[in-house]
Amino acid sequence: MQGIFRNIVKSSGRVLTVLALSALCTTAFAAPKMQGKKVASPAKAQMVKSRDNQMDKSTESLSEEEIFNRILQQKSLSADGKTLTDTRDGKKYSVEIRGDKAWMKKNLAFSISNPSQCLMESEEFCQKYGRFYSHQEAKKACPAGWHLPDDGEWRDYQKDRSKLDWKNLGQGGCKDWDGYCESSSTGHYWSASSVEKNTGRSWEFRSGPKSINRTDESTRKGLYVRCVADLR
Repeated sequence: MQGIFRNIVKSSGRVLTVLALSALCTTAFAAPKMQGKKVASPAKAQMVKSRDNQMDKSTESLSEEEIFNRILQQKSLSADGKTLTDTRDGKKYSVEIRGDKAWMKKNLAFSISNPSQCLMESEEFCQKYGRFYSHQEAKKACPAGWHLPDDGEWRDYQKDRSKLDWKNLGQGGCKDWDGYCESSSTGHYWSASSVEKNTGRSWEFRSGPKSINRTDESTRKGLYVRCVADLR
């Protein structure tokens, strides 16, 4: 686990350096668009450079262990990085690390509307499967530091299908207008992406044949949410 974060930390250092250089170049050396406009003064450029150097030194002064712990705290993760605690309601979710991202292994169960978020409008099923969300609700349902995965992130997540928890992913169904999708062997999940008006890109996992369907669904349908966090 710490090895993964060492790689993430090293990548973060490179990203920060590039961003700092980009900011410096943009501020200090951008060509004026019209005659008479002032170019950034050497003194201002030096202030930017000094600030960026201070940021680099601050990061460098932290050990890998300290950076690792800081990332965990920012994402409300346990010390071993395996459990997310949603500070809004205290619910806990198992987490898995895939590359430089952390994924919830259970469906989000944070309540933001009413009992119709549950399969058969039963709180028992909300506890078992998580809650349904419209596409608009799904985009704002994840806890701080986490987000609804976009279509590209779902693509990466399901590339190695041998690592998927098919039984867990392929259950709970969906809320389909005035009824429900088959709940014992299918699970339907929102992505943050939209292609057509009034639709959201969704991913359906079928546990029986171990197949995946990628579709565009009405934003009013109720689908599940798996939140993801960037660890770089």
